[in-house]
Amino acid sequence: MEIKLFNNLTRQKETFKPISPNEVKFYSCGPTTYNFLHVGNARAAVVADLFHRSLKALGYNVKFVRNFTDVDDKILEAARVRGIHPKEHADEFIRECLVDYDYLGMLPASVMPTVSETMPEIISMIEDLIKNGYGYTVPKENESFEVLYNVPMFKDYGKLSKVQLDSLQHGIRVESDANKKNPSDFVLWKPAKPEEGWSWDSPWGKGRPGWHIECSAMAKKHLGKTIDLHHGGVDLIFPHHENEIAQSEAANGCPFCHNWAHNEFLNFGSEKMSKSLGNVVTIRDFVKNYSGHVLRQILLSVHYRSKLDWTDEAITKGIGEVERIHEFTASLEAVKPQAVNDANEVEKVNKSIEAIKNELANDFNVPGALGVFFGVIKDFNRLEKLGVSSDYIKAVNACVELVKLATGLVHDNPKKILAEINLARKNLTGVSGNNEAEIEKLLVERTQARATKNWGRSDEIRNRLTELGVVVKDNPDGSVTWSYK
Repeated sequence: MEIKLFNNLTRQKETFKPISPNEVKFYSCGPTTYNFLHVGNARAAVVADLFHRSLKALGYNVKFVRNFTDVDDKILEAARVRGIHPKEHADEFIRECLVDYDYLGMLPASVMPTVSETMPEIISMIEDLIKNGYGYTVPKENESFEVLYNVPMFKDYGKLSKVQLDSLQHGIRVESDANKKNPSDFVLWKPAKPEEGWSWDSPWGKGRPGWHIECSAMAKKHLGKTIDLHHGGVDLIFPHHENEIAQSEAANGCPFCHNWAHNEFLNFGSEKMSKSLGNVVTIRDFVKNYSGHVLRQILLSVHYRSKLDWTDEAITKGIGEVERIHEFTASLEAVKPQAVNDANEVEKVNKSIEAIKNELANDFNVPGALGVFFGVIKDFNRLEKLGVSSDYIKAVNACVELVKLATGLVHDNPKKILAEINLARKNLTGVSGNNEAEIEKLLVERTQARATKNWGRSDEIRNRLTELGVVVKDNPDGSVTWSYK
């Protein structure tokens, strides 16, 4: 299916045309594994997963590469403080990152390379840059060399970020300017320091790579010299992605990437969030209180190119939407087909499926797709009471499967999700203590009181449930369910 994608290289929405028909080579910049990920990291990760899922749902084969940066100043320093090898520290947080990815319901990437395992390819690319005249060496101590990229040599520098060379912020991630040919030049290889505890042999002595070269080398190793789609947060456009282009195209002699997509920031605002959330929220802490399903719902509630305001209202809305979806899928699992003629409703669902695909093909517009999906849910809730045919149930299930694959917002065990949502409501409202046993006992008493028309006792129970922050729902089949407000 034809996709329209906003390409940051041209600053306009274009028809997405992969190099090979029906196959997409896709690279997304992954995290630096020095600590637990926060919800800002989660937005970039979930957006990359959205691209991966939606492309698959729209009929493409996707080779998706998302890296782990396991060689970095922060990792070296954290390992030094802990008294362990940097690789041990980085590997620990790669494992923790994968746990968070699982909480977020992410499909595994095709390849998840690390910097440390890509060192031969990184060194080879730096050698190519020197050979092609874009890299140069600067002598350092102990017969070692620093290798720098000669930015003005690359005539297209700035074509992604649209910055002018003479207006650049100079010295980004460069420790010393003394021997640079140009203020804008950046590091490709840096000499090892004795206290860092992790280095590699190279033609320039023991050392480790600069930040930008790693992604150029990993993309080339796993996807080839030219790729279809590259993603990251807007903060990576400059200098990281700009430098990736300069390195890859100077080393390989061909275009690096045809389409660049960037997600906007998570906006915490200037004031501390209310309740107990604070302004720095790890994925792990959020999941413990509200679940990964709610976090994913929040992160996909606005278009990836729009800023997302992180507020209690956004969390409340996310909880409500997850609940609405899974109350619906629980009912869908339980509904029995009836001998009714609802061909028009079946056709309406099929049109909704096409509308959802069209929204996803329009620059991965998940809010638009969800709007259509919630319309299907609304119609189902109305029609369920009247009776629905097996053809209607089949069509609705097809719609659910599309949304599940393309967005990851529908889960296989709705009852489990609804139990998590109930706990999330409790945590959001600040209700303390484990009151579930008391609540269940009160509900039994309430049913008995209502059956015997003991309205005084029923009112007392209602007041106590209100104190506990509970909303009671009397269902048409005579059952009673409850949730926290």
